[in-house]
Amino acid sequence: MSYILMTGITSCESRGVEALARSIVEQLNTETPHAVTVLTQTPELDAEALAPTGTVCVADPYVVSRSWQHMRSHETPAELAARGEQLLAGTDLVIATGGDLHTSDYGVSTPYLRTLIAAQQRGIPTAMIGQSVGPFDDPTDAEAWLTVAARCRLLTVRESVSHRYLVNKLGLPEHRVRLSSDPAFLLPMATGERISAVLRPLGLTPDDPYICLAPSQGITRFSALEEAQHVTALTRLATALVRTWKMPVVLIPHCHDSRPHNDDRILTAHIAEAAGTPQVMALPGALTASDYKGVLSHAELVISERLHAAIGALSSGVPAIAIGHSHKFNGVLAETYGDTVDVGDIHADVRGFAQDTTIIDRLVNDTDATGLRSTLRQRLPLIADRARGDFEEISRLLGS
Repeated sequence: MSYILMTGITSCESRGVEALARSIVEQLNTETPHAVTVLTQTPELDAEALAPTGTVCVADPYVVSRSWQHMRSHETPAELAARGEQLLAGTDLVIATGGDLHTSDYGVSTPYLRTLIAAQQRGIPTAMIGQSVGPFDDPTDAEAWLTVAARCRLLTVRESVSHRYLVNKLGLPEHRVRLSSDPAFLLPMATGERISAVLRPLGLTPDDPYICLAPSQGITRFSALEEAQHVTALTRLATALVRTWKMPVVLIPHCHDSRPHNDDRILTAHIAEAAGTPQVMALPGALTASDYKGVLSHAELVISERLHAAIGALSSGVPAIAIGHSHKFNGVLAETYGDTVDVGDIHADVRGFAQDTTIIDRLVNDTDATGLRSTLRQRLPLIADRARGDFEEISRLLGS
């Protein structure tokens, strides 16, 4: 049995993070069981979220986030260092996920390289899979990332925007990086019985037509938007969808964060209240990433400010449109639909969305859900095969 350490995980409070972690562990164990340990900021919570996979979750000894310190035991620097050494001592491979940690957007890129650096110094193979990378504002951050990437045994990105950035801007040799897709395209969804139970409090069944809207409480922190302006735009969108599409809008709180600035449950409650109609409703309950994917899989259309909520829909063959603040959104969606779909039809920048009412009009009136669904279902086998390819490469790495 191989021992694998996973880094790049913040917290499964974000169901997108849960989707990444669970998809990776389950794919690793598809044919041959491996012992996987996940480094995280919220070990007890994540152990519960990932329990079906048999994963061990421990507090990350290499990155200690101040905002999550209350979710883990206090350790001195010496205790953290000793525990890091102990974890690496029996490790056969370190896998880094994280989706878009390695960018200047969040200021955490270089700290999340520490596990990989420590492993590489000890001759332990490392892999970075399904990444969106950059842009880096600080050349020092870019150089630190490149140094680690050059020593990885496997490096894949989930969209062409990052691939071009690494090769054309940062000068990484093209043979060192492979175009893949997000591992969460392989996330299993909840059972039909479970989906019915989740929808029942809303008075809906999986056979009823509905639209899903997945707003992000945290997006205003990265887009210089006023929160009130953001809520107003989302409420206007939700009510316009109900009026024009003649079906309810289900609000998806994809991130259940203990920090209010990033807790989507707060935002969905505000939108539902502001909408003033029972046809705009927030989905309740402590739901898993697979639960949300199940709900998204039955929607007629999904509009999402959370990338992994969009991926939950896309991977189920459901057309999704992203409202985003960085290149990762349009990059992943453009890669998924292919170049026959105009990026403007599947992505809106959140700043423009909040300030220009014509964008809401376009989303509501001009979206061709049938055409997007048809294109998506033609592309999905390719996107899923790319993601599976990462795990075929990892199997070869472990075999060698």
